[in-house]
Amino acid sequence: MRVNYENASKDYSYEEDCLESKDITNPLVVDTDTDLNEYNSSFINNDIRNSLDGSESEDLNKYAKDTDSDQLDSVLDNFKEDNWSDLSQEEQKQSMTDLAGYVAADTGNINPPEIVFRDDMNDGEYGGYNPETNKLEVNVNMLNDSAEAADTIAHEMWHAHQQQCALDPTSEKGREYQEGFDNYISPEYDFEGYENQMVEAEAREYAQGFKDRLTGAV
Repeated sequence: MRVNYENASKDYSYEEDCLESKDITNPLVVDTDTDLNEYNSSFINNDIRNSLDGSESEDLNKYAKDTDSDQLDSVLDNFKEDNWSDLSQEEQKQSMTDLAGYVAADTGNINPPEIVFRDDMNDGEYGGYNPETNKLEVNVNMLNDSAEAADTIAHEMWHAHQQQCALDPTSEKGREYQEGFDNYISPEYDFEGYENQMVEAEAREYAQGFKDRLTGAV
C-alpha cells in the first residue's frame, strides 16, 4: 500500500489486506482499448522476469528509465502535469486503468486485478492491493498529483505481481515473496521495518522508474 505518511492518519488497518496470498478465482480483463499483447515486446519482459529468480538487489526502476518504448510514453502522456489537469476525473481513472494494463502485460500477470476507485479511504492513503479480492483500490481524493497517481498504480501492480508469484511454491522468488507477506511488517508497529522489508522496498523501487520517466529525471 502507498501512504502519504506526513498526512496519513494512524489507522493503517487497510494495510492488513496485503498480508496473505490467497488463491484468486475471478480473473478480470482490464477495461482498456489497448491491445496488451503489443506491449510484450517492450519495457521489462524477460529481463525483469529473469531478475526475479536472481538477486533481490536488482535495480528494478532501471527498466522504466532505460526503455525507449513509444508505447510506454504514450501510456504516460496523460500523466504529464499539464495534460493531467485538463482531464476529467473519469479520464484520469481511465488513464490509471490503462497504465495498470501496461504493467500487467509486461510483468506477465495472467490475472490482473480489477481497478476500484474509492472515496471513503483514510486521508493520506493513495491506494492498496487486496489479494483476497484481487482488487487494486485507489483513493479518488488523492489524484491531484499525476506523478503520485502513476506511482501508486505501478507500486500496487507490482504487489499484485508479487502475490501471483507467491502462489508458486516451486519458485525461489515466489517462496521469498510468500515469506515476506507471511511476516509482513505494518507501519504502525515498525515504520522503518515496514519501509525496508523486501516486498515494499522492491515495489517502491519498481514504481520509482515510472515516476522518474514521467518527471524527466531520466
